[in-house]
This record gives sequence, structure tokens and C-alpha cells, in this order.
Amino acid sequence: MMHRIFPVVLLLSSACGGGADAAPKSDDSAAPATPAAQAPASAAPAWRSNPASGVTVTPGEVTTIETGPHVILWPQDAAELAPPYSVRASLRKHTGRLHEGYGLMFGGTGLDGDEAEQRYSYFLIRGDGSYLIKRREGAQTPVVRDWTRHPEIARDANGEGRHNDLEVRVRADSVTFLVNGGEVATVPASELSVRGRAGLRVSHDVLVEVQGFAAEPGTVVP
Repeated sequence: MMHRIFPVVLLLSSACGGGADAAPKSDDSAAPATPAAQAPASAAPAWRSNPASGVTVTPGEVTTIETGPHVILWPQDAAELAPPYSVRASLRKHTGRLHEGYGLMFGGTGLDGDEAEQRYSYFLIRGDGSYLIKRREGAQTPVVRDWTRHPEIARDANGEGRHNDLEVRVRADSVTFLVNGGEVATVPASELSVRGRAGLRVSHDVLVEVQGFAAEPGTVVP
């Protein structure tokens, strides 16, 4: 069975790796951010977000999301997934600081609650061509793979991001992370949260397009 595919463009503004050179760290704080004074995300029936205040979602053939703090989003009708499954989306950052990350979230539980109640894994990229793999366990966000540069990731150019296709292939024993069709990392599933809802995570002060989001249960391509 295949879940619905949600094309989506995320517009985020105001306060919101294979090969391997270590990259500079960014602030990926577990502390809840103060919401910006925006309309609630409930304006968009296709998606839910946390935080719900400080985020404006405008649905349509192309959905726009305007946010202040870092945010997680997931389809309103997202089902709980268990391995095997895959999650993918195409992303392009328009504006934002070089070291602000954006990408996929999966294995999510307690997403509607405070961060102390949330559990999920996330796979982010950023403008310097590096990736990050972490998981959230309430107030803690253990690092699974720290920011690492990888040649598969298209770096920012002339102040704007470039298109990057992200995919996570989740199996019972391992999880593989891909960018633009190339593997950047494979880690044991035991290091991650792998059962739950899938969606997106985007950091502060970013304008990013996201298209072709899909979360599909079933056989995962090796």
C-alpha cells in the first residue's frame, strides 16, 4: 500500500554525510523556541506542525509555510510506520544562514506534545554540503552522525541553495540515508527511533522549497 504523496513548498522565515570532512557545528538546540507572532498552522488541513503557533501554512497546489522557530511537520493523515519503509522529498533552500539544517523526520511519536514528550529521528542537510543524523528523546537530542561534508550534497551557490533529493530507507536492522541517489550513511536501526510517523524538520530563519514528499511502507530497495 502506498501513502499519499504531498507536494509541498516550505517558506520559512524569521528565527526558524560516505565521504567525510568534519564540518562546523550549528545550534540544534533541544530547547523549545518562542513562537513568532504568526497565524496557526491549522490553516493548512493537509499538514500539522509543532509548534502550531508561530507558523503560517498556506495550502494549495504549492503549499507555503512561514515560520519563526525550528519546526517539525507531518501529513495530517500520516500513519504509524514500522520497518520496512522509505521516506523521501526534494528540497531547495532559497534563503537562510549557511549552517541552518533542513530535511526529513521519521519514527515520530508524541509529535503533538511538548518536546519533552517527543521521540523521532531526523536527517538534515545544510548549505555547506554536510549532513546530520540525530534523534530526539524528549529534551535530549543524541547525535548519531555529526555534521559531515559529503560530495553528493549540492552546496549553496550565490547565496541560494540548490536542489537536493533526500531519502531514508528504513529496515528492521539498518537505516540508509541518501542524497541525490547516492548513499551518504548507513547506521544500525538500534541507534534510531524507527517506528512512528514521518515528516519534515526545518531550522530557524530559512526559506526552503520541499516537493514530492512521500512516506511508503513495504519492501525497501537494497
